[in-house]
Amino acid sequence: MTLLNTSFRTNFLHTYFKTTIVIPDSGKENYKAVWLLHGYTADDTTWMRNVNIEQLAAKYDLAVIMPEGRNAFYTDSNFIPYYSFFVKELMPKIQGMLPISDKAEDNYIAGVSMGGYGALKIGFLNPDKISKIAAMSPVADIEHFRNNEKSPMPINTFDTIFDSDKKVEENQITNIFNQFHPDQKVLHLCGDADFMRDDNLALKEFLENELKGNYKWMPVKGDHSWTTWSANIDQVLAWLSK
Repeated sequence: MTLLNTSFRTNFLHTYFKTTIVIPDSGKENYKAVWLLHGYTADDTTWMRNVNIEQLAAKYDLAVIMPEGRNAFYTDSNFIPYYSFFVKELMPKIQGMLPISDKAEDNYIAGVSMGGYGALKIGFLNPDKISKIAAMSPVADIEHFRNNEKSPMPINTFDTIFDSDKKVEENQITNIFNQFHPDQKVLHLCGDADFMRDDNLALKEFLENELKGNYKWMPVKGDHSWTTWSANIDQVLAWLSK
């Protein structure tokens, strides 16, 4: 198993950017890959700190790429053009440097919380790059997240990213989906005690209706925490690797 802690200067962000990458030792020329996104206040090491990613990468023979999210909600803003960087620079750079396939059918994206939102957004906007999406306790409604007293993100921080009502509306997952009508396979889970449970159930109803058999809801016990996510990531990676 190869563990890479990378740092490179990015033309989009005009600074150095960190990504943690795990690659199995099975010797493939082009591995299938999971782009694994973290939540608010976390970084590229958070998945490794909470889950045995190396063991799971070996079990499912997957490369796992864990980029830092910079609290940017995986979105372009005046603060940071994160979405454009991810799609136009990070993905092709990693795929060009390492034995990782650039085919859509070999690339999957998953994330928790803010990263679950990012997985849905990046995935739905890029069906030519990503074929499967797994959203774990995602921020399913960004306006409700902004105004939820249990939200960990200060309102002024949220407003630096989504700086107008129009931008909030445009970046709602349902509106992104309605604009592009992607047909990828989606796995969606949320704990029964999660503070965003109601928003996720509303998103579940929407995606079930739109995606039909390409959508899978995975009911789980737990709250909005790593206890819940670490207990279910094995099943998520198993689904992605099928």
